Amino acid sequence: MSQEELINMISERAGISKQTVREILNAFAEVWTEEILLQGELTLDNIGDFLIEHRPGRKALNSETRELFTIPPKDYLSFTASQDLINWSNKTT
Repeated sequence: MSQEELINMISERAGISKQTVREILNAFAEVWTEEILLQGELTLDNIGDFLIEHRPGRKALNSETRELFTIPPKDYLSFTASQDLINWSNKTT
């Protein structure tokens, strides 16, 4: 689903203008990003937990050249679905 499709669906269901929905989604994205970067985690009830996790650097082997190289450390965003979301997805399949 594209952002425009999401905006259209919310606009129709909530009975508000597409522009208002677009502004709300943009504000949500800004707040969500700030919170994740500042706190390192964000929980949305009925959806799940977003968490920034750290993957340490490590050595790896190129299987073709047999050369050792280093994979640098990095932070990544992980998501764990809430039990409500898991239950809902299992009902619809």
